[in-house]
Amino acid sequence: MNTGKALTWPYEEATPGLAQVFPSMRTDIVIDRRDLPQRLVIDTKFTGVLGCGWYREKSLRSGYVYQLYAYLHSQVGRGDPWADQASGLLLHPAIHGDFDESVRIQGHRLRFATVDLAGSHGEIRERLLGLVPEA
Repeated sequence: MNTGKALTWPYEEATPGLAQVFPSMRTDIVIDRRDLPQRLVIDTKFTGVLGCGWYREKSLRSGYVYQLYAYLHSQVGRGDPWADQASGLLLHPAIHGDFDESVRIQGHRLRFATVDLAGSHGEIRERLLGLVPEA
């Protein structure tokens, strides 16, 4: 498990000043299995998992979806088999609530889930462990 792993953008033909202004990517948590090329990139947010959408009352926050997708897809094909098979988890806090949805996009599983902070420490622990694929 790694915390705060810096990822690099695979950009090309950048202008001379781009490196000084282009945003960096830094994950919150990365869990790699040693026996298989299986990686889980976890990004934590301290807001509600849902916001208002353009044509619906509730929607996943698009910027967070784009961020998780960029973490995963920008690392593909760069010689790291764990990155090629990576999944992502966007983890949000909740109070007396539960949310757990996922989708596969271009070979990467993206999961959006909450952990209920009103639960006991044992319940919170079990929820967090349940969000990580079995090793």
